[in-house]
Amino acid sequence: MKNIAVINAVFTAPQAFRPLAGKESAADAAVAFAGRLPDTADIAVLTSHDHKVFAPYRRVKKTDWDGGALLAALKDLSRGYDNVFYFFADCPFLDPALARRMYENHLKYFSDYTFADGYPVGLAVEIVKSPVFEPLVELCREGDPANRETLFETLKRDINAFDLETEISPVDCRMLRVSLTADTNRNVMLLERLAAAGARDEQSIVRAVKDKPELLRTLPAYFPIQIVEGCPQVCSYCPYPKFGGDISGKKSEMAPETFRRIVAAIEEFAGDAVIGLSLWGEPALHSAIEELIGFVCSRERMTAVVETSGIGWDLDRFTAAFSGMTNPPDIIVSLDALHEPLYRALRGEGFQTAVDTARKFLKLFPGRVHVQAVRMQENEEALEEFYREWKKETDRVIIQKYNHFAGFLPDRKVTDLSPLTRIPCWHVKRDLPVLIDGTVPLCAVDVEKRMVLGNVLTDPLSEIWSRGERWYALHVKEEFPTLCGDCDEYYTYNF
Repeated sequence: MKNIAVINAVFTAPQAFRPLAGKESAADAAVAFAGRLPDTADIAVLTSHDHKVFAPYRRVKKTDWDGGALLAALKDLSRGYDNVFYFFADCPFLDPALARRMYENHLKYFSDYTFADGYPVGLAVEIVKSPVFEPLVELCREGDPANRETLFETLKRDINAFDLETEISPVDCRMLRVSLTADTNRNVMLLERLAAAGARDEQSIVRAVKDKPELLRTLPAYFPIQIVEGCPQVCSYCPYPKFGGDISGKKSEMAPETFRRIVAAIEEFAGDAVIGLSLWGEPALHSAIEELIGFVCSRERMTAVVETSGIGWDLDRFTAAFSGMTNPPDIIVSLDALHEPLYRALRGEGFQTAVDTARKFLKLFPGRVHVQAVRMQENEEALEEFYREWKKETDRVIIQKYNHFAGFLPDRKVTDLSPLTRIPCWHVKRDLPVLIDGTVPLCAVDVEKRMVLGNVLTDPLSEIWSRGERWYALHVKEEFPTLCGDCDEYYTYNF
């Protein structure tokens, strides 16, 4: 057998080239790993930029990679070789023993494609028989992205045409959403914590992420921010009218300079982040909403998410501001019903405006707009039709579970979706909400501000985030304060 190792360094973040835990960089570790793979006669690198760590190896350099270009490059590199070992340059914990075991099974069972399942991302390679790349190129579609899932997502389109072999993790780590990649500050922090804990290979890493959940709370990823007080609707299932008083119409808004200051502090602290602009208030009511969204979208490693009723938008102004932009916001339009009578009962007036806005957003930002319905007793029987009809217009339909906000609202959920064994809360682990005055509660469920961590306008974000550590530590020990004990949002995941 004669194989080639292909390292994907396309769009590799700067963190991958920095020393990790005082030792070699992730890219250095990936190159060293390539040299230890069985029957490997050559090493090649897919890249967008030159870097000295890759200088000794064959390089395929492009600045405009997409899925088609990626698969075509792999097809070309595979010529003259039996198999391709494929992995990423920002993965310092790739395990040679695991790769060898996968390779042995790949040969033993005459596999076309061998992959690992249930392991943390970044621990295992993908192994592809060289002739497979030709049909994969044919299966690729225009606009497919070049990312970590490109191979498998393309193969799935005709999965029965290929012989697959799967290496199953002894512990299913998928629910932990662990990524052993030096691509963000939070993932680098996790890599360094695991290294300090003695994690070096498949067994020790799987054991660490399973038995030491306290290591997994690194940096927040999602920052929902309240930019405006007030709504055009008083929804029957929303806690805002109950704790916010008279919310009808616009009451106040966050100054744009304050918002920019907060986002800049988030960027300095976390590096990358998802910024929500819809915490307790309709974002369309903000007088500078386009400016706020545009500021987030202008940050290279930030994503703006706007959840809206679809009412109150100046769509001509919005279209002029964002048409053709390369990093548009993600938009969620909350509708809850397909027909006006049920909509009116749940949300009030404005049905046709909301529907028209949803359709205009779908045209303006293809692939970035969702329509949403909250699943509850009042609309359960109508949800199938809602889902089926909107799926004709978009694949992005969200059916969201009902949230009773830790008993603050009546329990109107249809079914219990909670796991059999309680886990530490995803929101305490990854979210940091910011109210209009800068107050940071423990989570968005804490509508009465019983657990305030600080104020982002006066306290460093690092200190605020650290104050939540004790609450997460209690969750790890399966001890839950009253608010947390009454909450069933702990297993839901935002970003």
